[in-house]
Amino acid sequence: MHLLIRTLHTLALFTLVTLTSVAQGFEGIIEFTKTMGPVVTTYKYYVKGDRVRIEEMNAKGEVQGIMLVDMRDRTVVALSPDRKLYMDVPNMRLPKDVETKVEKTGEMKEVAGYKCEKWVVKSSKEDRVITYWVAQDQFDFFIAMLETLNRKDEQAVFFLEIPNAKGVFPMMGIEQKMDGAEVSRLEVTKVTKGMQKPAMFEIPPGYNKFERN
Repeated sequence: MHLLIRTLHTLALFTLVTLTSVAQGFEGIIEFTKTMGPVVTTYKYYVKGDRVRIEEMNAKGEVQGIMLVDMRDRTVVALSPDRKLYMDVPNMRLPKDVETKVEKTGEMKEVAGYKCEKWVVKSSKEDRVITYWVAQDQFDFFIAMLETLNRKDEQAVFFLEIPNAKGVFPMMGIEQKMDGAEVSRLEVTKVTKGMQKPAMFEIPPGYNKFERN
């Protein structure tokens, strides 16, 4: 009887720990580049729970723009480090309706230290085919972030068309026209797991709200 109780207690504790780790999801920093023609821009995602801080870097590696994304409240705040200003980003854009065909190929390769599967999303109507190399690692924040940002670019819109994509992150996304001409490329260069300070996801002291005239 005592052995049974101890066994049940151990099982319950293991289940609690497992559920807690799953609920926490990914926490850390994801660094990536976006290439459009000759222009290469570097970005960083800082992820903690239901919040993401997006930093855009200039050619010198200096932060030129920041967005604070709160997936729980579905809000986005833009920060200007140079001018010490912040502004709320309204989400009034209607979701883009596209007709796509999704193929999860099962083909694998390593990107940024992760084993990734090749997923292809095509739309003849949009003249686009996007190849994603996706990694599974409790990246539950990603779809919620895309929905909150409500961006209109095909890399984001097409990814939201993929069924059963919870918990994955595209370590590489290659956008092409149907004739094969490349339009844009997103590629993760580094993933660092680790605790992030809550202050990273708040409006810094001394920033003033930008008011449109």
